Amino acid sequence: MGVGADRSVSGDFPIVATDARQAPNGTRWAWYGLAVLLMTTLFAFVVRQMLSLIAPSLQTSLGFTDLQLGMLQGLGMAVFASVASYPMGWLADRFGRRLLLALGVACWSLATALFAFQDSFGGLFAATIGIAIGEAGLAPIVFALIPDLFPEKQRNTANFIFYGGSLLGAGLGMALGGAILQWLAGSHGMFAGWLAGIDSWRLAMMLIALPGPIFFLLVLTMPLGHRVGVGTPAEADEAGSRDFIPYATAHWRTLVCIFGSIFAMAVAMTSGLMWFPLALPRAFGIDPATVGVGLGTAIMIATVVGVLLAPLILRLRRRDADLDPISAAAIFVALTPLPAALLPLATSAPQAYAIAGVQGALGIAASSLMPGVLQNLAPPHLRSRVLALLGIVNALALAVSPLAIGWISGLIEGSRGMLYAITVVSLPSLVVSAVLMAFAPKPYAATLRAIRPGLSKELP
Repeated sequence: MGVGADRSVSGDFPIVATDARQAPNGTRWAWYGLAVLLMTTLFAFVVRQMLSLIAPSLQTSLGFTDLQLGMLQGLGMAVFASVASYPMGWLADRFGRRLLLALGVACWSLATALFAFQDSFGGLFAATIGIAIGEAGLAPIVFALIPDLFPEKQRNTANFIFYGGSLLGAGLGMALGGAILQWLAGSHGMFAGWLAGIDSWRLAMMLIALPGPIFFLLVLTMPLGHRVGVGTPAEADEAGSRDFIPYATAHWRTLVCIFGSIFAMAVAMTSGLMWFPLALPRAFGIDPATVGVGLGTAIMIATVVGVLLAPLILRLRRRDADLDPISAAAIFVALTPLPAALLPLATSAPQAYAIAGVQGALGIAASSLMPGVLQNLAPPHLRSRVLALLGIVNALALAVSPLAIGWISGLIEGSRGMLYAITVVSLPSLVVSAVLMAFAPKPYAATLRAIRPGLSKELP
């Protein structure tokens, strides 16, 4: 069965039908490609988490305020990643996802190295923009590439492995970043020559930039996968540009509920991940490197629990294979505000780690279901563009959260002011996320009926 366009369903935009048996030349190459995607994502997380871990050092050595740190982590990382996300998805569809991902690795590696040599806020801001642009292609490229690499019967397994591995990488990146800073702080005297006089945070950024060329080459060795679309790249781009707006207009309720919920959840999760390395030392008198190891460990445990919890709930429900993922996600999201409300009551760092772990496990369980939901939500010839919205909403959340917490924490006096600021931002966001996800199943079912003609008519 080939690839064809069907305009008889879902209005005027074509639905591209694909055969689930289509796959790269070998299953082993597909799993190799997934392994490369996981390792590359871990590399990106180490870079991203290090920017959070070195925040106290930037304040000490360069005198930055909380608001300036929020601008680096918010405006620098998020706004420019958001702006670059859709163009990266468009370029990936047109010129090849593997090539664009490799160029992204080269971009953020070079920007990470340049970050280490900056002395001004402007220089650090420019380097952060380079990191953001390089990483902007991760979400649209990876989640669009998985359906190209794997047949439909293996797609959910690949999604769970990648999502769980990438989030485990977030915790591992935090722990590895903290371990690097601890090692540099304890071994700084052993460096000879010009290295001995360099700040530890600069050495850390140079160190994590070194693997860049290796990952660049690894990405280029990945299988290309089966290119799903219509005709030539130029024809696919023309069709995608013509059809995206009618698709988004017809299914705006689905897109608002799902992507709105993802955005609100990302604001809450980012608020803790970005600011805990600064909030916990202030509240409990511990050093940032210790927070990196402790929080990273909590995130890794939460990731394992969350990723195992999601398929377990799906196995227990077994009501409707198409709607169970989004219904289960709504349950998990509804529970996340409960631990978030307890954060101001924490009296020690371990209690804060436990609260973050429970909240993280629930959020991860919900989020791990989203790749499959979004892949089914988008017609194959629009997949990269629709998935680019994921990068945009996550980047916007990354912009909103650090700025909001940096501003609110400046208004609250005392060592626990930033902990309170995290709660003020994250708790309402989680409530909004739960409400939107609760309304999502009905419009989502309507979208599935529209873009998948063979779907069961029993969907509500």
